[in-house]
Amino acid sequence: MEEVLQSKRLVLRRLRIEDAEGFVRLLAEDREAILMMSRMSYPCTEAAAREWIAMRTRPGATAFAVTRRDDGALLGAIGFAGLPEMPNVGYWIGRPSWGQGYATEALRLVIGYARHLGAKGLQAETFSDNPASARVLAKCGFRDRGIVRRDHPARGGLIRAHVHVLHFATQDALARPGSA
Repeated sequence: MEEVLQSKRLVLRRLRIEDAEGFVRLLAEDREAILMMSRMSYPCTEAAAREWIAMRTRPGATAFAVTRRDDGALLGAIGFAGLPEMPNVGYWIGRPSWGQGYATEALRLVIGYARHLGAKGLQAETFSDNPASARVLAKCGFRDRGIVRRDHPARGGLIRAHVHVLHFATQDALARPGSA
């Protein structure tokens, strides 16, 4: 059975190769949006989108299409992979839906799902020039743990990225009444 996560406005369903057409519709030649993603080719062609999806739907990875509940429109993608105890989470939302809270809503669903699977927390990275993504992570309880350098050829090689971590035990402790 396919996992489906739902909120008031969203349905997250497993990402499929067929979603590549929707990726092209959302990203096409939006260089700014593509540069915020991990490893998407510019311009976003159907072949590039299929390759990106294939990497995120391999065994050990969990990837969802972010769709609007009322009409099923594809808004973006979200998923996680890596160490089962503390996987890396990543997401993107197409420009037409920026600033509407969809990334935060989708991330909250994925946090709950990762907890259900037994993860102890999640980690993420944001580029220094993407404060909107850092705000999404902060709203969901992630803490900025500092800067690392990562190789991103599309951005010219080694670049600075912020590491964000969410430990579920810490989040639970902070949510209890009387906690600091």
